[in-house]
Amino acid sequence: MVICIGSDDIPSLSPKVKPNFATICAGVKGDKDTKRIGLVIEYGSKAWAPKGEKPRKTITTCVRTAKTSQGIDVLGQVTKIRAASSGLICGLGGYPAKECGVEIPTPKALVKTK
Repeated sequence: MVICIGSDDIPSLSPKVKPNFATICAGVKGDKDTKRIGLVIEYGSKAWAPKGEKPRKTITTCVRTAKTSQGIDVLGQVTKIRAASSGLICGLGGYPAKECGVEIPTPKALVKTK
């Protein structure tokens, strides 16, 4: 599943990596006690990066996890998660280093021309 969120003001962008479960999980055998999840973490455009930071390299991997695992459990198997006390995920793998849920202006490179 690919989810892109945007509005008329901030257009969504399709991911650079097209998720393909068969390809991502080709080398990971399933079993009756676990589930396999093809995971792609794409850190976004450098236009959205906080000042002095640059997006991390895209992670594409297959995770084998307990059938009862939730998304946060899967992410935690692949990268360090930084969250606010409210539970809002603020960063993955150290990116962004400090920000959490800040509103950013639309980068000029992404503004729709009419």
